[in-house]
Amino acid sequence: MITVAFLLLPVLSALLYGLDQVEDRWVTRPTAARHARRRSPLRRVRARADRR
Repeated sequence: MITVAFLLLPVLSALLYGLDQVEDRWVTRPTAARHARRRSPLRRVRARADRR
């Protein structure tokens, strides 16, 4: 019985991981595009000089 439990642990963990990935990608809609860069909060914004 213990042997069966130890053999099922990797299968169950892979199944739970897969279900978590499915939920993250398909069920929950992302707020922004995946390829969108996130700006660092420490990054300073440079002021643009008006060129005329």
